[in-house]
Amino acid sequence: PDYFGVTLTIVQGSGAAVQTGVPALLQAAISDTRLAYFSPQRAYSQSAAGQAAQARLTALQMERAREIDVRSKTLQTQQQQLEQSTSFLTENARGQRAKELERFEVDLQRFIQDAQAEMTGFQRDVESEFLAKLRPALEQVVKDKSLWLVFNDDAGLIAWANPALDITREVVKHIDQP
Repeated sequence: PDYFGVTLTIVQGSGAAVQTGVPALLQAAISDTRLAYFSPQRAYSQSAAGQAAQARLTALQMERAREIDVRSKTLQTQQQQLEQSTSFLTENARGQRAKELERFEVDLQRFIQDAQAEMTGFQRDVESEFLAKLRPALEQVVKDKSLWLVFNDDAGLIAWANPALDITREVVKHIDQP
């Protein structure tokens, strides 16, 4: 057999030459390999636990975005009202309304910062929850397959690997087990 232009000839103990294709050798090597890789990001996106966590995170993001949108529109409306009524208001009334708008704008900026901090904290919590499920699942797959070393495919250190060494799907199965 020819694999990328390479044919191996193996001389057996009897002296007879046997041609073997690289794929057969790869399969034999893979079956004896104690190395694997997996993708934590794919495990997160493919597992029920990761999908549920992402749904909670997305729901919170959308809720905060709606609140920010409502407050921004309220500020914009109040600014327009002040501009339209400037000629009707006294100097003191204009100054008072301008200060109220400034306070509202500062409150909006604080709300946005608080929402961002809340999202960051929530995301950290979600990631921690997922890692608490990921670690034992990965450890179980490592134990079941008697692996010596598992590479993180998301770290960008693997230039190429045989897909047969990818254990992500098996890790996801263990994460999703009750």
